[in-house]
Amino acid sequence: MDLPEEVKLSLAELGNFSIAKSTWSTYKSAERLLLTCQRDCNKKFEWPLKTDNVLFFIHWLITVRKVKSGTVNSYLSGIRQLHIQDGMDPPNLRPEIVKLIIKGIEHKEAEKNREGGGDNRIPMTRDLMKILKDRIIAWEQPWNTRLLVWAVCTMAFHGAFRIHELLCKAESFFDPQYTLLTENVTISSDTNGKRIIHVKLNCPKEQKNGHAVIVDIFESGDSICPVKAFTRWTDRQRPTAGLPLFRQTDGTPLTGKKLNTILDLLMKDVAIAKNGKIKTHSFRIGMASELGTEGFEDGEVKASGRWSSWAFETYIRTPRTKRASIAKKIAELGRKKDRNRN
Repeated sequence: MDLPEEVKLSLAELGNFSIAKSTWSTYKSAERLLLTCQRDCNKKFEWPLKTDNVLFFIHWLITVRKVKSGTVNSYLSGIRQLHIQDGMDPPNLRPEIVKLIIKGIEHKEAEKNREGGGDNRIPMTRDLMKILKDRIIAWEQPWNTRLLVWAVCTMAFHGAFRIHELLCKAESFFDPQYTLLTENVTISSDTNGKRIIHVKLNCPKEQKNGHAVIVDIFESGDSICPVKAFTRWTDRQRPTAGLPLFRQTDGTPLTGKKLNTILDLLMKDVAIAKNGKIKTHSFRIGMASELGTEGFEDGEVKASGRWSSWAFETYIRTPRTKRASIAKKIAELGRKKDRNRN
């Protein structure tokens, strides 16, 4: 482009900021896999990429790499970005034939899930949470470790968090802008003396304007109370300011991958019996399932988990007050269920 060098550098920096770090990582994976596909299949794709090469790449991703339809779409977005990086106007990578093929992949995945052969993640319900609690109590690990895991699980469930909003992605490093630090979590009490955990997310996925979001976690007073679980852990292991909140006794951050391993260890037999998998995402979808079962409106379900959709824009405008109302209803529901069982 015929632009002064300082203008190019400034615009390049702004362009880089248009995409999140995690998305850049996915785009780099797309580039690497596109090269791998050509090498493995002894083919040379023309650039800009033609439709027949796009289809060949999709077929290779599905048959050789065994990826899902959502991953295919992410990689196509990455390839589009590669064209832009090379100074080209990106071609249409999703003509009607490509859309048709991807839709077919989605339908096959849905059919496989219905038959019980897919990646069927089981929603974490209140009853499953109680089973998990019993398993953690009986787990042969130091007490601090058990308290830590239970504190994370109850917070993930009651707050419908994406797991990496709470936990680090890696043990060896963390980005303070995207990591939940000790100082990002505070506790207060309402007028009735009930405690509330305030979780400040600096860069939540649903906020494109860079504003932080505060998620309130209310004391439920039942057997899976998140406030009780959190304070029992912090009473024994004082978190350190400036560092990730949820760390193990040796100082290593608890990661989403590590928690998945723990869930698989503790709940594998339950998952097999239910013909699915219990993963960290089960907490997030579990709250939606729980609210849906109890007859909450779709908008309330969306607001509780901060899911963004054009159909629920009215709830997104006042997210915290809406979620607070829903959270209190959930807490009351939990106490009622426990009383009925007793």
